[in-house]
Amino acid sequence: MYTLSQSVRARGDSGEPLPEAFKSMGRAGTQYIRGQLSLTVAGGGTGKSAYTLARIIKAAKPIPAIYFSADSSADIQLSRALSMLTGLRMDESKEIVRGERIYDYADTLDQNPIRFNYNASPSVADVERTVSAWYELYNEDAHMIVLDNITNIRGGGAGNEEDPFSGLESLMDWANDMARVTGAHVAGLHHTTGPHNNGDSPIPMNGVKGQITRVPALVLTLHKPDESTLAVSTVKNRAGRSDSSGNTFVELGFDGSTMTFTDDAFSSVAY
Repeated sequence: MYTLSQSVRARGDSGEPLPEAFKSMGRAGTQYIRGQLSLTVAGGGTGKSAYTLARIIKAAKPIPAIYFSADSSADIQLSRALSMLTGLRMDESKEIVRGERIYDYADTLDQNPIRFNYNASPSVADVERTVSAWYELYNEDAHMIVLDNITNIRGGGAGNEEDPFSGLESLMDWANDMARVTGAHVAGLHHTTGPHNNGDSPIPMNGVKGQITRVPALVLTLHKPDESTLAVSTVKNRAGRSDSSGNTFVELGFDGSTMTFTDDAFSSVAY
């Protein structure tokens, strides 16, 4: 047990915001905070994986991160990262990844302290072993852990006929505990309910598939008002401002052909 003043000893690295890639997100009061769990939700193909990857590798300072990429294969993630870091078109990056020229870009790619696990269906035990291996290798925990997507993680508990998503609720408790224990920011990626799968309009908090928003401290929903814009709604935020309707959002310029995000847009509705 801790007194209030002693609680700083239990805090560790928790509470520290991670370096930001997009100043507009900081202005909106939306930050990835160590020791907390977040959930990023969008329809398929909207760009939640690209957005999360960009917030890591384009951050103002390097973020030591473990990315469990169950939803995207190594060639896709490597091509995205190469385009983000060099400005190359995705079709060029894919050709480079498929050929021997990838080694010409090794220094550029490896400047980021991010490590990937490409198991398509990792178990809870697999995740925990990888997190422990990071600590053994670097003598500190990762600052961020990405679970992409959380529905690909096995062993989080089984649902039932009345509530098929109850297993995901247990998985959220596990992920939240991992954030507390390691002091990492744990970012889970997840899907929307059917009516919001198109991804062309704001997604409210009740648009999260399975309604698993009780545990995460931060819940973001993404939609694309047009092909050149990615809108980020903060629908839950224990550390700052939020709007559960999803109608308050930050707009980022997005060019999918080069995986380029631009931070020169402002909130469409002022926070």
